[in-house]
Amino acid sequence: MVRISDAELEVMKIIWKEKEVTSLEIIKKLEDCNWNDNTIRTLINRLITKKAVGISKKEGKTYTYVPLIKENEYKVKRSINFVKQFYNGSINEMMLNFIDAKEMSKEDLQYLMDKIDKKKRKGGDE
Repeated sequence: MVRISDAELEVMKIIWKEKEVTSLEIIKKLEDCNWNDNTIRTLINRLITKKAVGISKKEGKTYTYVPLIKENEYKVKRSINFVKQFYNGSINEMMLNFIDAKEMSKEDLQYLMDKIDKKKRKGGDE
């Protein structure tokens, strides 16, 4: 799995959302971060080096960037690694930790229970 830093992930989120985006558009969307334009360009270049981002077209000095990795696939792999690293691979342990820490609202719990019930009715395959 490609390792993406937290800062790179902020850039990646924009590229995933927009599908095709220039560096100037990314810079504009990240203006609340107060990052230097060159910092953002460096992050984009790192993502290109990691093959997480590609260039779809070039017009003069303007490049248009596209994601080369799928957002959902990245999230799933990163989540699995997180569970392995912090909960010895046990999703149950992780969920109990969140529940015990009162990090889940009643609505969150109900949503989760509904999803579990739906999954059980379908025999585990959705």
